[in-house]
Amino acid sequence: MKFKKFLKENYRFLIVIALLLFFFYFPLPYYVMAPGGTINVTNRVEMEGYEVPEKGSLNMLYVSEYDATLAYLLYASLNNTWDIGKNAERKISDESIREIEKRNVIMRDNSLDIATMVAYREAGKSIEVKSSKNIVVATTLDNDLKVGDVILEVEGSDKTSSDEIKRIISEKEEGDILKFKVLRDEKEVLVQSRVAMQNNAKVIGVVIITEYDYETDPDINIKFKSSESGSSGGLMLTLTIYNAVSGKDIIRGRKIAGTGTISADGTVGEIDGVKYKIMGAYKDGADIVLVPSDNYEEAISTKEKYGYDIEIVEVDTFKDAVSYLENN
Repeated sequence: MKFKKFLKENYRFLIVIALLLFFFYFPLPYYVMAPGGTINVTNRVEMEGYEVPEKGSLNMLYVSEYDATLAYLLYASLNNTWDIGKNAERKISDESIREIEKRNVIMRDNSLDIATMVAYREAGKSIEVKSSKNIVVATTLDNDLKVGDVILEVEGSDKTSSDEIKRIISEKEEGDILKFKVLRDEKEVLVQSRVAMQNNAKVIGVVIITEYDYETDPDINIKFKSSESGSSGGLMLTLTIYNAVSGKDIIRGRKIAGTGTISADGTVGEIDGVKYKIMGAYKDGADIVLVPSDNYEEAISTKEKYGYDIEIVEVDTFKDAVSYLENN
């Protein structure tokens, strides 16, 4: 009786509370992108004898991204620097949000591997690759493979490079079954994938990257937060490692920010969300922003649209970035 009396006397208040909770906290099938900021990676370096520069820094750039509620959607619709996207647009096939997050962490770690190899090579320092493993980072067709699977065998062969897998697929017919042995959650599992035709090519519908186990001299480590993921910080990670191991000061007291993936040959690759990253770089007081050539036009457009007093530099390769920083 007391409970019923409480409801009767307070139902308007309870309805308001419920509506407010729904408005601010109930997740909808959308996400919101907004201007991000800078992440100083210069002070993330752990290396014997390394001293963090007193002035200046190398910084990765990020996009602020929020799971959408009605409150976020309303604010984004009224703010011309925020944008709304559908969760489905972030997915490959019908993967879960957990798989997306897992893939982004794998991509971050892979980016660090490649950054380390490129930086040590360019600095003339010792790095020895001891072993490698191939990991599934996305599935684009229905099959038994999952994000995070380490491929141990394909059709009984322990040669699991992407080129070898492509060769094996090329020898199959559409509809044939490929058998895999994978390491999943520390257990060996047998799985299958069917060969399909896509854009006039035989595929099994997976995206694979290679992770490396290596030894370096000097030994170096970069600390990450659990919330940091993705491959777009590759260029800045490479510059950070190079600055530490080469003994050269490419920072020279400047706040240098940038974005772009890094390939094993030193090529700097295109990224998403560059306009939000330029906004974040300006907000956080960056002096220079390095961007891939494929993103340069959008970066300049953003700078001009908002009247930002910031230097934007186009780079195609890691050597381009180093050359610019050493000579300007």
